[in-house]
Amino acid sequence: MQSIIDRIVENLKKELAEFFSEIPSIEAVEEFSWTKLKRVAVTLTEAYAREIDNALYEDRSGRRAAGLAVERRGNRRTILTDIGEISYERTYYAQRDGTYDYPVDQILGVEAYQRISDRTLLKLTGEAKEGSYSSASRIVTEEKISRQTVMNAVRRCRVSERKNLKQKHVPVLHIDADEDHVSLQNGRTLIVPLVTIYEGLEKVGKGKRPRRKCINAFHYSACKAGEEFWDDVYEQIVSRYDLKGTRIYLHGDGAAWIKQGLEYLPNSTFVLDCYHKNKAKKMLFAGCGVGEAQSEKKAVVNALRYGNADVLIEAGKRLIALHPERQNRIEEGLGYLYQNLDAITVRYQDPEAWNGGATEPHVSHVLSKRLSSRPMGWSVRTLEHLVPILAAGTFELIPRTERADLLDCLNQAAKKASATLSRKTSPFLVDPDQCASFEVVKSGRITQLYSTMKGLSR
Repeated sequence: MQSIIDRIVENLKKELAEFFSEIPSIEAVEEFSWTKLKRVAVTLTEAYAREIDNALYEDRSGRRAAGLAVERRGNRRTILTDIGEISYERTYYAQRDGTYDYPVDQILGVEAYQRISDRTLLKLTGEAKEGSYSSASRIVTEEKISRQTVMNAVRRCRVSERKNLKQKHVPVLHIDADEDHVSLQNGRTLIVPLVTIYEGLEKVGKGKRPRRKCINAFHYSACKAGEEFWDDVYEQIVSRYDLKGTRIYLHGDGAAWIKQGLEYLPNSTFVLDCYHKNKAKKMLFAGCGVGEAQSEKKAVVNALRYGNADVLIEAGKRLIALHPERQNRIEEGLGYLYQNLDAITVRYQDPEAWNGGATEPHVSHVLSKRLSSRPMGWSVRTLEHLVPILAAGTFELIPRTERADLLDCLNQAAKKASATLSRKTSPFLVDPDQCASFEVVKSGRITQLYSTMKGLSR
C-alpha cells in the first residue's frame, strides 16, 4: 500500500504548484495555506483512525486473547476539532464481560457521546473568557456550534492547579478587595468578591506623573462569601508566601465582608482606598461655592490626618448649619468617614499604606468587562466556573474519567497504524482506500464470499 503520508504530500505539491503558477497576493497565500493545511491535518487524522481500526480487526489472535469479538463494522463517528470535522468508521466489539465498546475510541482518547475535541473545548473557553458565546463559536468553529455548546465548554473547565509553588518571604503584602454586582437570569443580583494580592507598586515610565504597576500581582475570585472565601484567600497566599514577619495591608471600601478578612490574615491592617475616601469628602462639600467653608475643609483634612473624631463631627455640624437642605447627604458622608477614620489615618501615619489601594480598576479589568459592563444575565452554575477562570487567567478541562490502561492488542494496533502511515512501499500497488468498498467485506462476518474478496485484496 502506498504510504498515505506520501500521497498527501504529493497531492499538496500539485496544488501548490498550480496555485503559485500565477502571482497570488499575500492574502490569497494566507487563505490557501491555512485552508489546505487544515484539510491535510483532517485527512491524516482520519487515516490514522482508519488504520488503527484495520490493524485491530486483522489481529485475530490478539483480539481472541483479549476477549474481543466483532459485533458490527462501519459505525461512523464525527468529532468537531479546531482544524475541522474528523469523521471515521470504527468497529463495534463485544467484550468478555458482556459489554460492548469501540476500542478505536479508547485508543484515540474519545469518550462516549463526545462530539467536540478537548483542544476545541479549551479554545472555546479561552474565547468565551474574552467575549460573547457567539463570537467564540464564530472564531473557533466558524459558527458550527451553538452558544449553548460554548456555555457547556465553559462548564467543563476549571482553574489550572498550580504545582510545585515555592514559598518566598517578603516584608510587605498588599491586598485589594472589592466586589462586582452581576445580574442573574432570575432578575436578582449576585455579589462576586475579588481580591488582588501583590508586593507593592513600582513606577513605569518617566515624567511628573508616571504610571504605577502592581508587583507580582495575582487575583482570586469565587462565587463564595464570608469564612469560606477568606479561607481560600489565605490558602492562596500561604501557598506562595511565608508570612512570618510579613505586614499585610488590606485595602477596600470598608464593607463588612472585606473587614472580615482581618480575622484570617495575620498581622494585617485595614486601609480605606482613596477613591471612597474622596467620594465621601465630596458628599460633604458638594453644595459649597468657590471660597466657601474653607475653615471646615481644613478641619476635615486635619481630622482625617490625625484621627480626631471630635474635630470631624464639629466640622460636619457647621456644614449642616451652612446648608441645612443637604443635611442627609452631609450626614451620610460624615458617617462613612467617621466609621473608617482609623483606616484613613493610617495612610498619613504609615508611608507603606500609600503603596497600594487600587480596588476599582482591578474589578473593572478582571470581572466587570466580561460579567457586568453590558446588559446580560448569568446562571450561578456558569459563574461558578467562569469567575475563578477570569481571576486566575489559566484553566484546564475537568477530567471526565481516568483513562484506563490499554489492552496489549490495542497498543499493538496503534503501533501498527503509526508504522503503516509512515512506511514507504511500491507506488505501483493499489491503494484499497481509493477503491469501492464492498458491504460483504465491511460487515466483518466470515463467509466464503468474504474470504474470496479478502484474498483478492492481498
